[in-house]
Amino acid sequence: LQPVKPRAPDMHTNQQDITRRRVLKAALGLGGMVLGVPGLTAERANQRFTPPMTRGPFYPQIKPLDQDADLTVLSGARQHAQGQVVHLTGRILDLDGKPVPGARVAIWQADAHGHYHHPGDRQPTAVDGNFQGFGVQTTDAQGRYRFKTIKPGAYPLMTGLRTPHIHFEIEGQNDLVVTQMFFPGEALNADDGLLQALQPAQRELVMARRMPIAADMDPRATHLAWDIILMSG
Repeated sequence: LQPVKPRAPDMHTNQQDITRRRVLKAALGLGGMVLGVPGLTAERANQRFTPPMTRGPFYPQIKPLDQDADLTVLSGARQHAQGQVVHLTGRILDLDGKPVPGARVAIWQADAHGHYHHPGDRQPTAVDGNFQGFGVQTTDAQGRYRFKTIKPGAYPLMTGLRTPHIHFEIEGQNDLVVTQMFFPGEALNADDGLLQALQPAQRELVMARRMPIAADMDPRATHLAWDIILMSG
């Protein structure tokens, strides 16, 4: 295989997407077997890996000084962020289902009003100044991550509304992937162009699942779990 060089100026391209295309091409020369993984054909490859999705136009240009895993409160602020609190947990796994420890997981999203902390977001909606908007953490030895945030609001596009979603960037030991997580049971999911552009099996891979509230969580909050599968970890 000839190496594929990503286009540096294109912030929507990521290493996972490039690697995946190389693997799918390799599958054709291996009789349908992807890099010798039994049962993993080119047809099924996109049903196994968390699909990459656009970084979007609102990746923070200036990140907040407070970048911890709790986006609902800023350091020194007197009030918490507005909106429905969401405890978000999950794991970063490789193709074999093994945990990826030490992976850097970053998230960014709109506030409860559907507004990003970004100069390019010129919506006439109020900005929640108590919402952190961006957070980073590193997975533990079992590949686990955990964030406390709020459910983002939908926001208008030229063709309708974008359904609530959270942007993720995962940097593992070998892979880098940018993707998005979606909320189960959301009515706007059916009309979201980016979500519906995925194959049905891929849509399942970017959909979080509802979980019971744990003892150490706010009983009024929502608990969502989402596992992210990298190609190599």
